[in-house]
Amino acid sequence: MPNTTSYFIQSRPAPGQPWQRATGVHVTWESKPKALQRLAARREMQPNWEHRLMERITTVTERPATEK
Repeated sequence: MPNTTSYFIQSRPAPGQPWQRATGVHVTWESKPKALQRLAARREMQPNWEHRLMERITTVTERPATEK
């Protein structure tokens, strides 16, 4: 089964502060171009903050289970 990749944005008010996702918002995108558009929009909305695009790669493993 192939890996799946999704993207999300993290932000912080200043260097040295912890990176965080928007409170209550757990939006992810499977399309990197769409995620980059949202990153650009976030940077316009909050120009005094730092923002970065994060990538999450999920691997699913399927195998026979034991019957004991």
